[in-house]
Amino acid sequence: MSGKINAFFWQPKALLVAVFFCVVSCIPSSNPKPEDLPEVAQEFIQFEALFYGDLDTPLGEIKVQFPYFFPTQTPDNVWIEKRTDSLQQALYGATKPLFDKNIPQRVERVLQHVNYYFPKENLPKKTITLLTDVDYSLRAVDADSLLLISIDTYLGENHPLYEGIPQYIKNKLTHTHLEAEIIDALASRFVLQPRERTFLARCIAHGKRLLLHDYFAPDIPQNYHIQYTQEQWDWAVDHEETVWRYFVDNELLFSTDENLRFRFLTPGPYSKFYTTLDANSPGRIGQWVGYRIVQAYQKRTGASLQQILKTDAQELLKKSRYNP
Repeated sequence: MSGKINAFFWQPKALLVAVFFCVVSCIPSSNPKPEDLPEVAQEFIQFEALFYGDLDTPLGEIKVQFPYFFPTQTPDNVWIEKRTDSLQQALYGATKPLFDKNIPQRVERVLQHVNYYFPKENLPKKTITLLTDVDYSLRAVDADSLLLISIDTYLGENHPLYEGIPQYIKNKLTHTHLEAEIIDALASRFVLQPRERTFLARCIAHGKRLLLHDYFAPDIPQNYHIQYTQEQWDWAVDHEETVWRYFVDNELLFSTDENLRFRFLTPGPYSKFYTTLDANSPGRIGQWVGYRIVQAYQKRTGASLQQILKTDAQELLKKSRYNP
């Protein structure tokens, strides 16, 4: 666990209009009612408030309570200076209004849904928010018994402290994507890495991950799951057939070309067809296609979430009869 935490804390800073029938048919047929959700043991701690806000609390006391945030090789004077650093204090001040957005309750609600569908899963018992110098590569981390949230990466796309960050990244740096980040952090517990290296297998793995969102955060807009703007989601819907034909006609589905991950699966300002499609396309369009295939499979077969997570990518595609 300490390795995950240290990576999170010390990682350097890196450079509603949808098609109605799809919204209705692609979500779980019946979501649990609030009264049906199980209670989850959850402690919520604002580390940034203790470290930067309560300067009267001795550093030694904080280190005893949170030893995993303080590598032994780092001298105390570094932490003492950090507590009063003007930029850190500005970041801390900017995060305070976020807690008017029901952050603890929203975290708990996601974990309740996870526990409802996977009651035997040993979920994190403690959620800790903290500052990470706007490290948007690690916005939420599942560290076994802890859920860590980089709270300074949820200030809103137009926040002045995000000046210089590319727009396609800033689009995601909003509290409305909190649920998506938490689910993505937990997803590796439920979605296995594909054994095959094909483009299809990787798209389907992302599709399974995104399907978790339909179950674990059923009340948020569908485009929030993949962290698209509404315009990006609409583009994907409008060009679904064209994108699929491109993948099929260029024989990409069973290709193991590593460059396809860069072109269609990893974050970027747009997907890379190397055609006129590039200009307005959202990045990660391969993830979105994988999501649609998985949704089509569920709609056609009626398979449960647990069954879908165990199903092979090629079987999913074949039985989905996906053909937009």
